[in-house]
Amino acid sequence: MRQNRFYSDIDLSSSIDYALKAAQKYCSEDYIVGRINRSNGRTDLRVKSYEASCYRSLGILRSLYARGDSIESLRQVYLETRERLSMLEDGIQSCGLEHPKIDLVHPLQISMLLALAHALGEKPQLIGRNTRAISSGCDLFVDRLLSVYDPKRPLADEIANKSVYKKLYAVFDGPAEKRPEMIARYLDEWEKLLLKNKIPGLHYPQPDHLLEEWAGYWCYPAAAVVAALNIDDSSFIDHEFYPTDLMLACAKYRGEPVILEPPAEPALPEPPKRSPKRKPAPKLLAPWQPLFERMAATLPKSLQASLWNALVEWLSEEWEEETLEAGGFLCAFSAAQWEMELLTTYRRLALLHVDWKDDESALSFCEAIARTLGIEDAFSPDPVTLNRPERVWEVLYTFHQWLAPHGYRLVTPLTGEDAYYALAVKTKDADTLITALEQAGLRVKTFADDQPF
Repeated sequence: MRQNRFYSDIDLSSSIDYALKAAQKYCSEDYIVGRINRSNGRTDLRVKSYEASCYRSLGILRSLYARGDSIESLRQVYLETRERLSMLEDGIQSCGLEHPKIDLVHPLQISMLLALAHALGEKPQLIGRNTRAISSGCDLFVDRLLSVYDPKRPLADEIANKSVYKKLYAVFDGPAEKRPEMIARYLDEWEKLLLKNKIPGLHYPQPDHLLEEWAGYWCYPAAAVVAALNIDDSSFIDHEFYPTDLMLACAKYRGEPVILEPPAEPALPEPPKRSPKRKPAPKLLAPWQPLFERMAATLPKSLQASLWNALVEWLSEEWEEETLEAGGFLCAFSAAQWEMELLTTYRRLALLHVDWKDDESALSFCEAIARTLGIEDAFSPDPVTLNRPERVWEVLYTFHQWLAPHGYRLVTPLTGEDAYYALAVKTKDADTLITALEQAGLRVKTFADDQPF
């Protein structure tokens, strides 16, 4: 086993042998033809088979490193993985799949592949060529990392696991002289995320029945960013969660720091040009219609109408009470936003609704509200500066302060549940909205002082 403080006496050989044979099997023409014949000629199963083979190959590389194999001895499996990725790309094209979602977008697996490619002396252009089968548009962190090698690669709008990779993503746009410090801080954060079981694909502690499949807790995503951007890692080369042996092999190929152009902010999708006809207000919703209009005022007219219809439908299908109180109305308004895919399709949000301790979602939703308001500046505070125990409150308070110079205030109605609601309103209209919310029976907080609530 390669040195680590978690497991030192696991024999990974049998699981590695099994995975090697399985990866070979899924690329076997006899296996693929038999699978297609048993499924009434479904040629897309060729792609699925190559995908399964690639996924296993990527996992094998991590297992071999964990076992303590030398970097050079990994070359053969690396070349086989590269060939299988090429077969996967050819299979996608031959099956006529224009935008397949290939389930290889896993930062741990992909990052190990990229760091190893550097360690084995692979040219950046070839790395870009060899990774085209990995779906774009699924994870902004993965896309930005791969775009170093393939500048034409389309970028996703969001980081798939923002709570894990947002701070590492920031390194892409950090000044070259600050990048080593940013990586070192992230490696320290990796242990905290691991011990809280926050990293997708890693289990701490590893379940007993999966011990022989343990592939290490090294932070390959940080290593891949270091390799891609030619970051000086001398200050953290011996960090416990940094794959030291792998990155020592990379060092002889390191060049000048890579400076990236900041990605263009994705355009805000155009709302429908025509507003749908509004559905009649059911009896229990009618008293809330004036408040709805005030709360939805930041949206384009067509999206206001769509949101109203989604609200009517949601109440009809989901609401079982005979009356609709203020807290229920806010809950229904929030649910309607998701029903009509306001955020996922139109990248907008009118009402923020988060659990009292979900500060990552609070940050993301505040960014969406800022977009909705048409503010060109991005709301992106450094999470490191947010250190109060009341993390969600601190995010909202920071957002409230950020909104003020733009002519808006953040208003937070309280319902008594363990969650926060918040919406932005023009400063000149804030008192009117606050009065309406209070008349509806809600307590309203306006961040008038620096005190959590």
